[in-house]
Amino acid sequence: MPNRIATDLVALVDVGLVVLAAVVAKFLYIALYLEDARPHEPYLIAGLTGGIVIHYVMRARRLHEAPAILAWRNRAGEVLLAVGLSFLMLIATAYLLKISANYSRAWLLTWLCLTALAMTANRPIMARLLLWLAATGYTARRIALVGDAPSRERLLQSLHGVSGIWVAGEFSTRVDREPGYEDSIADLIAMGQRDEIDEVVIALSCASPQLADQLVEQLSVLPVDVWVCPAELGMPILATSRLGALSLLQVQPKPIRDWGYLFKLLFDYVAASACTLLFAPLMLCIAIAIRLDSPGPVFFRQRRHGFNHRIIGVYKFRSMTVVENGERIDQARKNDPRVTRVGKFLRRTSLDELPQLFNVLRGEMSLVGPRPHALAHNQLYRDRLDRYASRHRVKPGMTGWAQIKGLRGPTEDPEKMRLRVHMDLHYIENWSLWLDLKIIAATPFVGFIHRNAL
Repeated sequence: MPNRIATDLVALVDVGLVVLAAVVAKFLYIALYLEDARPHEPYLIAGLTGGIVIHYVMRARRLHEAPAILAWRNRAGEVLLAVGLSFLMLIATAYLLKISANYSRAWLLTWLCLTALAMTANRPIMARLLLWLAATGYTARRIALVGDAPSRERLLQSLHGVSGIWVAGEFSTRVDREPGYEDSIADLIAMGQRDEIDEVVIALSCASPQLADQLVEQLSVLPVDVWVCPAELGMPILATSRLGALSLLQVQPKPIRDWGYLFKLLFDYVAASACTLLFAPLMLCIAIAIRLDSPGPVFFRQRRHGFNHRIIGVYKFRSMTVVENGERIDQARKNDPRVTRVGKFLRRTSLDELPQLFNVLRGEMSLVGPRPHALAHNQLYRDRLDRYASRHRVKPGMTGWAQIKGLRGPTEDPEKMRLRVHMDLHYIENWSLWLDLKIIAATPFVGFIHRNAL
């Protein structure tokens, strides 16, 4: 569980406590003391409104961030101040809307006291929870340090005793390991591809933009956060953060993170399950047609690179008389004699790719993402095109931004592949759930049937 998700859940608990305090105050004062049977709904609405206001006030004061939660003893006064300020805003809003007369002042005072008590009592509990999550590794930041020995030593000293930080390894700035030297960038990339790190910190004792640029470019193949500390760089700084007593500058963000990752994962599983049930009769008919048309298996499974460069088996309906899956693969050409009669129709309509729904359900692919390429083509263009390998920072997809822009079909032309990679990187850098929905909506019209399909 990423640290951001854990702190968001703490914020959600705080909102729930404010709503609960409003209902309890109504029960204690209105129901028990006044013996008045008023409905609960106005107090629920008031509690929810108060919870939202308190959330944004505390968020503006950074009281929902992990350091503030862990330092709850020193920040208790700020929490109470935020609660008081929020109630003043609620009172002013109710007065302007002329609804303040609908609520008892004694109830409001009871609600304020219960909220202040609940928020301050909840802080040590949440702090213990965050510490436990960090100790068990659920929210620990697995960090790899890159740089010369003095810089790494300075980083290690600043991290001593910092909760939630785990140094996964130290690496020199050398590209490849040589006998007698420390672990290299190649070792770091291999470690990252085994999902053993979450972040990389580049620490240089002297400002060296050229070296930093080179390191960032080499690490761009990994789906992790990359930070530079310290830095005088010409590249854009995307965010800043603190690591112990040091300041960090983010130069590469991890794509599709935190809640976005969970929403995309949930959407993939739900939508893929629904599509599998919806297209099951069609897929059965296609399977029968393939068996009647030509000898051979119904499904073709080709080895391709998936998320973080893992090799996966991508399912397709067999559309050719051969099932090439080796070091050299000849792409389909116009009027290719290897394409069967049924296969020609399947390829023109992209129905041969329907079995990739199974890859989505297996967690190997997404409904939307960069299209996976055969291993032979992957190696060819990885050596020819800059940032080609950066496509693997997210799961490959059944359809993508490049496909609805007409960039599909054979990729024998390096310029066509360069444009496709550009579109894929645009998708990764600008991802949103709305963009996924837009691509899926456009796919039946411009993605399935296209003049470039063979």
